[in-house]
Amino acid sequence: MRIHGLILIFVVVLLAAAPASAADRLVERGIVQSLDEAAIVLRALDGSEVTVALRPDTRARLNGVETTLSAIRPGHVAVVVLGDTGEARVVRAFGRVARGVDRGVIVTATRLALVLRPPGGARVAIELTRRTTVRRGALAVARRALRAGQQVEVIRAGDGTARIVTIGSSG
Repeated sequence: MRIHGLILIFVVVLLAAAPASAADRLVERGIVQSLDEAAIVLRALDGSEVTVALRPDTRARLNGVETTLSAIRPGHVAVVVLGDTGEARVVRAFGRVARGVDRGVIVTATRLALVLRPPGGARVAIELTRRTTVRRGALAVARRALRAGQQVEVIRAGDGTARIVTIGSSG
């Protein structure tokens, strides 16, 4: 009987603690209106606009893939998790990734992603897939040929991943 009483107390404590920890985490949701290095502006379902300050270490995810904040665009649906100070700790965005071409210098190259620094822009993370082709001129080369400091052009697929990465002549 004594063990059943302890189990009951343990369950009650767990149930009481769960809402408190969930209440500690504040979340803002909405459609991204604008985003820069200092803040993200969301339009909530009720039409109100919410501005959330960004920290230098704010993490970002786009469609479940870790990325940079610069990859998040107006029109994306976003969930922003706030820290104790009211600033964004994590921005999770969902939406279509624009097709296009990115040009810049490789900051980081891994087996799964490139981080580029475009001329006059913020860093951009681009996911590499099995379908990504790497070229130097017209010649296909191994992915390991990608190195920090190289000038590249990345043609994106419809899902935003790298379709073709071309290493420039300065690389």
